[in-house]
Amino acid sequence: MSSVARIALGSIASKAPFTVRAMAARGIATSAVMQKDVVQELYLKELKGYKPAPTKVDESQVKELKLPAAPEVPAVDADLSEQLAKYDAEPEEATQ
Repeated sequence: MSSVARIALGSIASKAPFTVRAMAARGIATSAVMQKDVVQELYLKELKGYKPAPTKVDESQVKELKLPAAPEVPAVDADLSEQLAKYDAEPEEATQ
């Protein structure tokens, strides 16, 4: 029985430092206090309160809009049969 007690005592002793270290690390990590960034808060406050000054329109720089002239309709030859007859009269070219 003494060997079993020795093993049990050894396992408890080996776990004790680990849990103490884990609790100490956990206590440090959770105790960090979040502080506000004063510069960021001031910057955001100024940004929200900014109102740009209205700009004046200079009428001398505005030009009147002139659309381009509409294109003319292409003239189609009225007598296409004459042109077709000339095409049919041309000799055929031999292609290889």
